Amino acid sequence: MTRHLFPLLATLALAACGSKSPPAETTPPPPDDEPVAAPPDAMPADHEGHTMAPPDAVPAGPDPAQVKADLLAAETAAYDQAKPVFEKYCASCHQKGGKSATAKKMGHFDMTEYPFGGHHTGEMAETIRKVLGIDGSKPTMPKNKPGSVKGDELSLIAAWADAFQASHEGGAHEGMPGHEGHGGHEHKH
Repeated sequence: MTRHLFPLLATLALAACGSKSPPAETTPPPPDDEPVAAPPDAMPADHEGHTMAPPDAVPAGPDPAQVKADLLAAETAAYDQAKPVFEKYCASCHQKGGKSATAKKMGHFDMTEYPFGGHHTGEMAETIRKVLGIDGSKPTMPKNKPGSVKGDELSLIAAWADAFQASHEGGAHEGMPGHEGHGGHEHKH
């Protein structure tokens, strides 16, 4: 009987002190080293506590059209920087109206407009690296002065070749002659 009387007396004492309701029961928080169970519909968290996507969700990647546009923009900017070098060393043989331009040379590489034309256009970055010696080969162009493209001018052409190749590999040159075949071809111009 004493066991039942004590809770009753405690309740009466609280009521006498002006308490309107008994204090709410609280559960102590779990210790820091104990994992907290998430509600069943909660998303799992990664190792840093960020909520992860559901396992069947496809992550939103970059828009392929935007990627191609960005690659082409970088290529065009690199071409704008290299254009004076191309004109200085290549135009006489590879541009309409050039003093040494022939149908054969223009068929391989036509720089009259940009993007370049000719049946080697899709592999042009690799070809230019080779003929100017950027890849470590002995330069064979320009035809009248092989190896004369040097220093900053050669760096501008190399930067264009890198940007062109990135665009090409990123699928931005679909339909361009030579797009389906990269590399390994040796051509005399």
